[in-house]
Order: sequence, then C-alpha cells, then structure tokens
Amino acid sequence: MTKFQEIYDDLKKKIDDKFYKPGYVLPNEKELQEIYEVSRTTVRKAIDRLVEENRVIRRKGSGLFVKPEISKQNILDMTGIIKPVHLDENEKVVIKDTYVRKAGEYYSEIFGIEENELVHFVSLVSIAKDNISYEKLILPVDYYPGFNTSSLKVTSIIETINMGIFKIKDIYQEFQLVESTKETSRILETNVGNPIFKITNKFIDDENKIIAVEYKMQNALNTTYTIDF
Repeated sequence: MTKFQEIYDDLKKKIDDKFYKPGYVLPNEKELQEIYEVSRTTVRKAIDRLVEENRVIRRKGSGLFVKPEISKQNILDMTGIIKPVHLDENEKVVIKDTYVRKAGEYYSEIFGIEENELVHFVSLVSIAKDNISYEKLILPVDYYPGFNTSSLKVTSIIETINMGIFKIKDIYQEFQLVESTKETSRILETNVGNPIFKITNKFIDDENKIIAVEYKMQNALNTTYTIDF
C-alpha cells in the first residue's frame, strides 16, 4: 500500500468514526505532513481525493474542514423560518470577542442548567457583499466539548451549533425592529437611532431543549426578510 493510500484511509476512517467531527477544522497540510512524516505532495494527493469525494471542504485562506452534516440552506428552507432574501454561503466572518462566564439566572433558566455552570459568549461580524450582520452566540460549555471559535470562520453558526452533543430539531424565532445603539451603528455602518432588525434564534433539540441562542442584527434600511408559513 502506498503512503498516499495509508494517509487517505486513516483520514477517511477518522472522519467516519467522528474523530474529526462534521464541520470541524482539520490540521492544515503542513501539520499533516509532520504528523505522517511525508512530503507535502503526498498529503495534498490524499486531501484532494477526500475533497473530490465531498468528505472534506477546502476554503482558500481558511483551511480544511470536514463536510458538515447540516447546511445553512437546509435549515433556512424549513417552514416558518425568518430568512434574508439575500443568502450568501461565502460570508467573511470576523470574530469580535469570545469569553466564558457563568450562566447566571437568565441563561440558566433558558438552558436548564445551574447558574454557576459555564457558557461560551461569542460575538462576530459576517460580511457578504454589501450586507453586514452583527451576531452574538451563546453556548453552554458542557453542551459543546472541544468548541473552537475558529470553526465559525469556515462554517455557519447553524453548522457550528449542530457540532455539539445535541442536534438541531427546530428553531424558535423572535423578530424585532429596534433602534440602533452606538455599538451596533458603528459595526453595521449606520446612524445611531436608525432602525435595525434584531432576530433572536433559540435552537431546539428533539426533546425541546434549548441548546444554543443566537442574536442577529442587521441594518433594516438595506436588508429584506421573508417569512414562510
């Protein structure tokens, strides 16, 4: 068996066995070269085959990641979901802030966890053509072992949420039209007091447990939404 075949078989098995989970970032080609002690050409040949088989996705400037099991479009096609008319799978994502803190009374009630349990708080900006979204993501630490914010640069928030222990079954949404604050106006490139859309997404598993919360804000003057029923 050739070295290329050995690397391909090993990576394929690790993907199938969920050692490398759907949506997760893989070691880059240089790191794989060091792991398997082979040339870059040999590693690239194995990766190219996995890409051709749609097991691995390669994104320029972002790296390699395992093909997600769920896509943004799959979720947004669900009945009753509020969605932007413009949907771009090639958004540029900039992580603004990330930290871990105790859930506190509010989020402990939402997630059904203790107040002293830890929760990830992540804020990011997504840019697609002329459309900017300011998003905040809240994830219980125990629901997302091994969570790494780098995954948000190559997968959508929906895909990232589906990488946890629990899987998305449905989304509860709240749609509001609010005034832009100093913070949101700076990020969304609008004026303080201008209208912005604020959507709160609560992601639900098959036991009706809330597994993640997302807040999404966009300039109402240049964003159009549709609601399917």
